[in-house]
Amino acid sequence: MAQYELNVIDYWLIVKKRKYLILLAAGLVVLFTFLFSEMFKPSPLYEASARVKFDRTSTVAQQLIETMSFSNANDLNSQTEFIRGFPVMERVALELGRVPASVTPEEKRSAAYLNTVYNLGQEIKTQREGDTNIIRITATSDQPEMAETTANSVANAYRLENIMTRNRLVMESRRFVEEQLAGLEKQLNNAEDALRAFREREGQVFLTDEARAALETFTKLEEQHNEVMRKRAEGERQISVLNRTDAVIGNQTGRIFTEEQNALLTILNQRLLDLIQERNTLLINYTTDHPQVREQQQKIDNVRSEMVLELRAKLKTMQDREATLLDQRDRYRGRYLQFPRAAIQMSRLEREVKVNADLLATLKAKHQELQIKSAEQIEEVTIVAPAIAPGGPINSPNTELNLMVGSLMGIFLGIVVAFARESFDTSIGTIEGIEEFLKVPVLGVIPQFDGKEMEEAARAALPARASASSVENFSKLICLIDPKSVLSESLRSLRTNIQFASMDRKVKSILFTSAGLGEGKSTCVTNLAITLAQEGQRGLLVDADLRRPIVHQRL
Repeated sequence: MAQYELNVIDYWLIVKKRKYLILLAAGLVVLFTFLFSEMFKPSPLYEASARVKFDRTSTVAQQLIETMSFSNANDLNSQTEFIRGFPVMERVALELGRVPASVTPEEKRSAAYLNTVYNLGQEIKTQREGDTNIIRITATSDQPEMAETTANSVANAYRLENIMTRNRLVMESRRFVEEQLAGLEKQLNNAEDALRAFREREGQVFLTDEARAALETFTKLEEQHNEVMRKRAEGERQISVLNRTDAVIGNQTGRIFTEEQNALLTILNQRLLDLIQERNTLLINYTTDHPQVREQQQKIDNVRSEMVLELRAKLKTMQDREATLLDQRDRYRGRYLQFPRAAIQMSRLEREVKVNADLLATLKAKHQELQIKSAEQIEEVTIVAPAIAPGGPINSPNTELNLMVGSLMGIFLGIVVAFARESFDTSIGTIEGIEEFLKVPVLGVIPQFDGKEMEEAARAALPARASASSVENFSKLICLIDPKSVLSESLRSLRTNIQFASMDRKVKSILFTSAGLGEGKSTCVTNLAITLAQEGQRGLLVDADLRRPIVHQRL
C-alpha cells in the first residue's frame, strides 16, 4: 500500500486533537517561569552617575614645559583611572565614614585600611563620554540614597584632590614663608629692643663719614651673607624632602618649590608630579611589587636623583659664594674693630635691625604674592551634573518579558510533546491508518446512528399492537425503514464497493467479524443482505454467532 504523507491540514488536526496537552505544557512552563523569577530574584542594585569636566589650565610656559617633559597628564583616560586611585578613594572613604578620621601612619599601612579603600574603588566606574572632556562617574550600591551620595562624594573628592595637586607648590611655599615670618618678627623685635636699650644707656654715638661708609659696606656684606645662608638652608630642605620616603600609598611627596626661576628644576618637578600620578593609577589594580609599578617607581627615583644632583650643584655654588662673602667680611672686620666700642656696638645693633627689617619686608611681599596666588587657585575639574537618586534598580527582573518568553517556549514544548505523543500513539483513527496497518483497502464507512430515532421510525411503520421486542428488532433494518437515509446510502455504497472488488474473481462468501460485542456486525450484515436482495441478487445469510445469535430474531 502507498504511504500517506502529512500535510498542513494533518498537522493542524494533530494540534487540534492534542490542544489540551499543548495548553497544559504551556501553563506549566509559564508557572515554572514565574516561580523561578520570584525565587531567584537578585538583590536590587542602584546606580547613580555624576558628570565632571576636566580642562587642563596651562600658561604658555607650562605648555612648553609639559611638551619638553613628555607629560601625558592631559590624557583623559589617565584621569578616569586616577579618579579610582587611592588619594581620591581615601577622601571619599573618610567623608562616608568607612575609615576613621584620625589614624596613625601604621594604621594606614594595615591591610584592613587599604582593603576598605580599594573595595570602595571597586564600587566606582568611570568612563569618558565620547570624544569630549567630560567624565561620567557611576557609583553602585544596594541603596539609592547611598549610590547618589557616593557618586557626588567621588566627584567632589576628585575636584579637591585636583586643586590640591595643582596648587601644592604654592601651598608649600606659603607655609615655608609663614614659618620664616614667625621667627623673623621675633628676631626683629628683639633687635629693636636691644637698640633702644643701648641708646638709653649710652646716649647718641657719632661716627665719621669714613667709618660710616666702612660700616655700611660691612652691613651689606652681612646682608648678602645672610641671604646666601637662607637660600642654602632652603636648598638643603628641598634635598631632604626629595630624599624622604613615605610608605603610605598615595601620599605625593618629593615635589619642591624653587624661589628662583630654574628651568631644569621646574621641568623635573613637573615630570616628577606626572610620574607619581601614573604610579598611583597603576596601584589601583596592582601591588607595589608588580613589575610595572616597580618600573614606574624606578623612574620616580631617577627623576629625584637628577633633582638632588641639580640642587647639590646649586648648593656648591652657594657655598663658594658664602666663602667669598666671609673673606670680604673678615677684611672689613679688621677696620671695623678699630672704631670705638660704643660705635661698633650701636652700628651692629642698627645693622641687625636693618637686615631683619629688610628681610621681613621681602618675606611679607612674598607672602602677599603667595596669598594672591592661593586666591587664584587653579581649578581644572568642574562638576557638570551632580548625581541624583535612581528611580529603580538596574537588575530588576523583567517578569512580563520572562512570562512572554515562557509562554512561547511552553507552546513550542507542548507542540513537540503533542507530535511525539501522536507518533507513539498506536491507535487507529483514520481510514488511511487502517489501510496502512492492515494492508487492505477500506470498502466502506458506516456511520453511527441514533437507536431511539430508528425505534420511533420502526414504531410508526409497524402496527400499534407490535411488541417492544418487535419494534427494537425492526429498527435495526435500516434499509427497509428509511431507504433514503445517509445510513442506507452508506450500506449501498458498501455493496457497490464489494461488487467492484469482486470483478476479477467471483466472491461467494463475505465474513463480518469484530473483536467485541455490540459493534454492529449483525446490523451491517443484515442490511447488506437487504441491499443485495433489493438489487435482485440471491444470497444466504448465515448467523455464525453460536453464543448469542440474533439475526433470526430481526428477520
